[in-house]
Amino acid sequence: MVKITRRRLLEAGAIGGALLGSYAVFKWITGEPTEIIVAILHRRVGHLQVDTESFEVFAKDFVAWKSEDTERLSLLSIVALPMRLVSTYRLLPTGHPLRRLENSVVSRYLLSTDFFLYGADESREVNYLSFYDPLTAVCRNPFAQPVTA
Repeated sequence: MVKITRRRLLEAGAIGGALLGSYAVFKWITGEPTEIIVAILHRRVGHLQVDTESFEVFAKDFVAWKSEDTERLSLLSIVALPMRLVSTYRLLPTGHPLRRLENSVVSRYLLSTDFFLYGADESREVNYLSFYDPLTAVCRNPFAQPVTA
């Protein structure tokens, strides 16, 4: 049985801190802006019957749409892995930038799918149609009900 001493505890903490710091620096240098968007979608809409490949397609479209924030999104890739598992959404105050990003990503993704076209039915498969931007596709209304004669 290994005895836990204060010295071993400090060594383990230092090694853990160094590993965490190395990961953060690695992600800061090589992080992709799409990683945070995909992580948010996995956690927030991953329970739906959705093709997770569409998350990558949507993330690229979202980054192109938010091209002025690419650097910030790349920096947020540092927290992409933990955000797949743990949500800080309820801990953040209303209006916090990370909370607004999550709201924007989730709502824009769902508007880009056929989710609302079928009455927000969570039991059916959700298909990604195309990136929803009301300024470029003014005729597309995801809330419109089909007309039956």
